[in-house]
Amino acid sequence: MRPVHHWVRQHAQSYPERTALITDQGKITYGELHSRALRAARLLRGMGIGEGDRFGVLAMNLPEFIELLLAAGHTSSILVPLNYRLSPAELAFQIKDSGCSALFVGREQVSMVSEILTRTRLPAERVVMLDRDAEFPGAVPYHGSDMGSGDLGDGAAPEDPLLICYTSGTTGRPKGAVLTHGNMFANAINAIVPLGFTHQDRFLTLLPLIHVGGIGLFTLPALLLGAAVILPRRFEPDHALRLIERERATVVMVVPTILKMLTEAPAWPATDLSSVRYFINGGDRCPLELVRRVRDRGVAMGGGYGLTESSPTAFMIHADELEAGTRAEGFIGKPAPLTEARIVAEDGRDCAAGEVGEIWLRGPNIFQGYWNLPDATEAAFTDGWFRTGDLARRDPDGHTFVVGRKKEMIKSGGENIYPAEVEAVLQGHPAVAEVCVVGRPDPKWIEVPVAVVALRLGSRVTAAELSEFAAACLAKFKVPKDFLFVDALPRTSIGKVARSEVRDLYVRERGLGD
Repeated sequence: MRPVHHWVRQHAQSYPERTALITDQGKITYGELHSRALRAARLLRGMGIGEGDRFGVLAMNLPEFIELLLAAGHTSSILVPLNYRLSPAELAFQIKDSGCSALFVGREQVSMVSEILTRTRLPAERVVMLDRDAEFPGAVPYHGSDMGSGDLGDGAAPEDPLLICYTSGTTGRPKGAVLTHGNMFANAINAIVPLGFTHQDRFLTLLPLIHVGGIGLFTLPALLLGAAVILPRRFEPDHALRLIERERATVVMVVPTILKMLTEAPAWPATDLSSVRYFINGGDRCPLELVRRVRDRGVAMGGGYGLTESSPTAFMIHADELEAGTRAEGFIGKPAPLTEARIVAEDGRDCAAGEVGEIWLRGPNIFQGYWNLPDATEAAFTDGWFRTGDLARRDPDGHTFVVGRKKEMIKSGGENIYPAEVEAVLQGHPAVAEVCVVGRPDPKWIEVPVAVVALRLGSRVTAAELSEFAAACLAKFKVPKDFLFVDALPRTSIGKVARSEVRDLYVRERGLGD
């Protein structure tokens, strides 16, 4: 088990001309990537950033992001990925909470810097502009700064922190999950082994690097293998399809929103997908209709499961089980090689096949803890098992299917309602584009389900019609008691439905907050 910067250094020594990154600006070899990472490490060191120090990166998917990730290993420092879709106030909280002493910024995020600095009291000279054409008064340019040379030493050890990744905040105030170099090595093995990835694969990174999904699926696993990472600055469906065809991508990691946009793009039917071995879903439950669209193009579709605290890979469908593993919505496969998993009932026993329980995880990919939150860390574990809060069931063959989050579960009149089950039924109506089911307080039943629905373009349907449609498939207590129609559902930056925002939207539109 070696820290991440050792992976690239090894390939730079053995295969310096092998392609590491394919970016919008051109290709970067492993030899070049290692040299650029060393330069970035000297920049960090010149700024006084060393062992245990934190620095933030607020940028799109740039090669400089990868360089700084490797540089964190060389200097034993910790990178804090910052979600550029958050407000300056939210970003300032994460910067102050993690204690970042410097901020690396892309050109698209320059407009946020002034307010961030006001809120964090970071001086402008602790801001570094990653793009040559980006400027901010007093900031340091990333390119063109001479920070000298010299030996950097071995850098971080496997047990040292590499990342502080903040949870999405969909279930409460964001917490910084501390992920080590060893966690990321275990994640890479968990991804590589089930699907038989090799150095000849070409991985298209469409997820943002500001999340552990973009870093761990499959950017770092690719660098461990010495494979090529195709790294567009941002996701645009047509551009992504052109990259698949032009660069002969073999592995495409998606979330349902991205996959939907790809398969609905005008270029989808004609794009040459012959190089693609797998589309892999993660991040949320994937509608089976999207699986069918991929398979209709002759490409295998798989999926897995994880979360920030598991680095993220914890489950993965193996290459020889793709058909069986994706036969029902919520498919995630079986526990990854280095991860132990249990499905646990509320009374603490292991669930029988078909029974719904909470996913508990244990293994070297599980995070070190929440930054400066020992009580929250302790509360997240039971006897060494991390309790995910996600609900799932196993079939008799061991394939696992997520049914929802424990906190999403609606308890109505003593009956448990899993939103995913209701959503899957409503999604089957031809007029429904997307739907999210949440709970609403009720004087009789304590809580009842309601649905927030976005319709397909040009479609019309009434609440009564949807209620009748759902009643044909669901028990009466599961049928939503109200339907709110919206243009689109609010989502997080990686495409998950932001349930807390959906709930807030419903409360606001129905005047329940007064």
